[in-house]
Amino acid sequence: MKTQARKARVLVVDDDPSLLELIEMRLAADGYAVTCAASGAEALERFRTERPRVVISDLRMEGMDGHALFSQLHAEAPTLPVIMLTAHGTIPDAVVATQRGVFGFLTKPFDGRELLAKVADAMRLSPPLEATEGEEGRWLDGIVAASTAMNEVLRQARRAADSDDPVLLSGPRGSGKETLARALHAAGPRAAMPFAAIRCGHEHASALAGALAAKSGFVFLDDVEELSLAEQAQLLPLVMERGPFSPRAESGSVGIVAATAKSLDQAIRDKRFRADLFYALGRVALSLPSLAERRADIPLLVAHFVAQTHGLQRGFSPEAMAALQEAAWPGNVRQLRNVVEGALAKSVTAQVPATLVRELLREEREREIAAFNEARRAFEYDYLVHLLETTGGNVSRAARVAQRNRTEFYQLLARHSIDPGAFK
Repeated sequence: MKTQARKARVLVVDDDPSLLELIEMRLAADGYAVTCAASGAEALERFRTERPRVVISDLRMEGMDGHALFSQLHAEAPTLPVIMLTAHGTIPDAVVATQRGVFGFLTKPFDGRELLAKVADAMRLSPPLEATEGEEGRWLDGIVAASTAMNEVLRQARRAADSDDPVLLSGPRGSGKETLARALHAAGPRAAMPFAAIRCGHEHASALAGALAAKSGFVFLDDVEELSLAEQAQLLPLVMERGPFSPRAESGSVGIVAATAKSLDQAIRDKRFRADLFYALGRVALSLPSLAERRADIPLLVAHFVAQTHGLQRGFSPEAMAALQEAAWPGNVRQLRNVVEGALAKSVTAQVPATLVRELLREEREREIAAFNEARRAFEYDYLVHLLETTGGNVSRAARVAQRNRTEFYQLLARHSIDPGAFK
């Protein structure tokens, strides 16, 4: 059975109860879902839980006024449209607010048609933040988010989807960059065209060349920092062809989303990544938060993974859910999914107990430590080899560069079974 499409939500803030009621009635009659708040402080709470697409606020209120409320909203959601209500005597204040980024203002008294027109204009710039049965919401299928941090990313992403500019996604590993790339594909004009995911550094260069040489489609370049300088040189002219001033922009060129979990600024300084390619890819830049920065999403994500794995017959005890919400999650959403699926597979009860969750989290930490030690050993080996190649196998010089005495340096070489004589 299909669910009813969710109505677009508007948050209205005013300390005048009669005006608040009047605006609510007019918006509701036009099909909007309306949340009301009688103060700026209440509005902030409502904003964080209701996820409105547009906010209407009086400029002059007791306590937190419209300016202060806008500053708070803008800090958490810079692209959220805010409409200010102002009396004739406060028009200069409203102009200042507009210069600061307020979407617009209405001067009291205003008629209902003026209000609805302004809200409709704002709605066009503010995408729905939940998957719905309607055409607008389908791009969010598979994305689970309720936190303010993720909502802001989704607002920016929906606007980016309508552009032909390349998009650069940054965020820690496991944060959902490919999932967001697929949402951008679904929301944009190439939704019916093929989606190709290229793992840079792991797949042959011909796969990259073939995907980008296609006449139409959508390409996701994961770990873009792993491209060789030769591959970057090959990619640059193809990226430069995309964008609003490209002659190919209207003829079905390939959409490009690149992703990285590392600092490209450092790679540019180290001459491992081209600055011109970075700026070409980053015309639109989106940054995904870590799971630790969006803990409000954890219960929703857990419910989503449970539904995908075992339907609605299984769940987590309150203590188990608390343990999940308090964990560090260095592996982000991917790690959470692994723990949830592991707990569901091992649990013999309808409610997964906290003891099992803590056991799985402990096992995850042990694997992380082992992986870190292995990575450190690999780095140490590569560093020693490079050092001996640079110094021609001269142990004394190599030890000085490494700031170790000869005895310590020989111990390091023995640990990795490296013979310095092989480099002379």
